[in-house]
Amino acid sequence: MCYNKEYFNRFTMMLTESQTKRLTNASVIVFGVGGVGGALATFLIRSGVDRIGIVDFDKVSPSNINRQFVANVNTIGELKVEQLKQDLLNINPDAKIDIYPFKLDENTINNINFNNYDIVADCIDDIKNKKLLIKHTNQINKYIICACGAGNRYKENPNFTVADIKKTSYDPIAKILRKFVLSEGIKKLDVCYTKQKATKFDCKTVASVVYYPVSMACTMCCHIINKLIEG
Repeated sequence: MCYNKEYFNRFTMMLTESQTKRLTNASVIVFGVGGVGGALATFLIRSGVDRIGIVDFDKVSPSNINRQFVANVNTIGELKVEQLKQDLLNINPDAKIDIYPFKLDENTINNINFNNYDIVADCIDDIKNKKLLIKHTNQINKYIICACGAGNRYKENPNFTVADIKKTSYDPIAKILRKFVLSEGIKKLDVCYTKQKATKFDCKTVASVVYYPVSMACTMCCHIINKLIEG
């Protein structure tokens, strides 16, 4: 693959030759390309990751425009993975983008060859299938980092961190995952979460504003890039 060094030299000038090689040969698969996952995939490509897999069944809707990188008035109704692939190739035409336009579940998980990817990034909203992905990656000994909650928050400057699930607190999704990994005997699971409390209001729909999911994506990207370059 032809790799244009000029695209990324403002980053790679800080790295050793071996670190740069690890980065440019790296591959990450992102499950869910909404507010967090779409931004994460974009940040990974801009950081020089060579290969990205993106998994999502959904189409762009008007309500996505306030926070999702893939959404604008011209992409409404388009499959998110197809539109995001084009967006990523517009950033780096030399990258390899694998798209999986389906919902992850027990029937589709075996359609993905996890051996093609160094790291799995879970940005799925559905708790059942989030658990499925965690269990599967644990069984095949593949590293995964999971996004917890970024919705229903807007008041404070976002403050996310990556920690082992056993050390988390406050976050409702993390609470569910703590019980799950304990029941499954999973010894370690890295998650991205915040201790900032969600806003309570009378609506079943999860609310969101762009700076929270994008901040979570930034934190996850930082963690993934440093894990890749350090080997």
